[in-house]
Amino acid sequence: MELKDNNEVIINDNSKLKKNEKRVIYYDILNIIAIFSVIALHCSGTAVYGNIHTRAWKTGLIVECLFYFAVPLFLMLSGATLMTYREKYDTKTFFKKRFIKVFIPFIFWAVFMFVWGAKENQINTSQYKNLVDWINAFFSNQELTIYYFMFEILGVYLTMPLLSLLAKKENRKSLWGVVLLYFIFNSLLPNILGVFKIYWNKAFSVKIGDYIIFIILGYLLANEDLSKKKTFLLFLGSIEGLIYRYITTYFLSMSANTLVKITWGYSSWHSILLACTVFTLVKKMNFDELFGENKTLIRVLNKISGCSFGVYLIHIVIMYYEVQIFNINKLSVLWRTIWVPITYVISLSMVYLLKKIPIVKKVLP
Repeated sequence: MELKDNNEVIINDNSKLKKNEKRVIYYDILNIIAIFSVIALHCSGTAVYGNIHTRAWKTGLIVECLFYFAVPLFLMLSGATLMTYREKYDTKTFFKKRFIKVFIPFIFWAVFMFVWGAKENQINTSQYKNLVDWINAFFSNQELTIYYFMFEILGVYLTMPLLSLLAKKENRKSLWGVVLLYFIFNSLLPNILGVFKIYWNKAFSVKIGDYIIFIILGYLLANEDLSKKKTFLLFLGSIEGLIYRYITTYFLSMSANTLVKITWGYSSWHSILLACTVFTLVKKMNFDELFGENKTLIRVLNKISGCSFGVYLIHIVIMYYEVQIFNINKLSVLWRTIWVPITYVISLSMVYLLKKIPIVKKVLP
C-alpha cells in the first residue's frame, strides 16, 4: 500500500517521479488514511469478535463500521494509479514491477512470520508433516491471517492488463453503468433481502469480482469530478450505510446470541458508499493546490505514504509486543483508541529506519 510513478499504488511504490510528472498529493493522504484504518480495525478486532453482550463489543463495532473502508480504499487507489499503466510502460514492465515490489517482499515476510510465529508459539509448525502441508499453510495464510490481502492484490494485478484496456475516456460512461448494475444486483438487493431471510440467487448478478469493482471505481473517481449534489448524496448514503450496518449487526446478533455478519462484506452497498465517500471528500479538499508549493511537506507525505506497505507487513508483530510489554487488555477502550496512533507511529518509525538498510529495503520497498 505504497505509491510510485505519479503515486502508483502497488500497495505503494514510491520511486522517483519522472521529470515534469506531478505527484498527486491526495493519493498519498488516502494511502496514509487507509493503513491507519487497517490498524484501527485490527485493534478493535478482539472486541468485535468477542462476547456480544459487553460494552467492548458495542463500542468496538462502532470502530469496525467507521473504518471498514480501509481495504476498499487501497483497491481504489490501485485502480486510480494502475489502470492507466499503459501510458507509462508496457505490460512486461508492469509485471516486473509487481514481482519486485510486491511478490518478493510478500514471500520474504510470509517466511519470516512462520519463523516468528513458531518462536512465539503463535503457530504449531509440528502440524506440517511434509512439503505439501507447508505449501497449503502458505496458500491459506496460516502464517498470518491478514496476509490474505496479498493474494487478493496479486490476483488484481493478474487482471490489470485486461482492465487497463478499459481505461479510456470514451469507456467511462459504460463503466459507470456497470458500477450501477453491480451496486443494485451484487450489493444492495442481496444484502437487504438477506436481513429478511429472503434467498437471493447470486447467479443473477454482474460477473465481476468483489475487489475488481473497487479498481474500476478508483479509476472513475480519480478521473471525474462529482458534482456537489452527487457528493452530498454519496455522503448521505454512506451515513445511512453506517447506521444500517451497525443496527442490523446489533439486533441480528442479539437475536441469535452470537455475532451475525449477514450484512457485512466489502461488496455490500454500505461498504461501497463509504469507500467512495472517503475517496471523494479527500480529493475535493484540493490538497494539491493547498500544498502544491510546499516541497518539504510533499516529501514528508511521500515518505510516510511510502512506508505503508511495510507498516501493513509488520504491524501485527508490533501489536503483539505492545500487548506483551505493556500488559494491555485488548478489550479496553484505550487499546482501540489511543493505541491505534501509537501503533501506527511505532510501525512507521520501524519501517522508515529499516528501509535505510540496503539489503532490508529490498523486502520493504
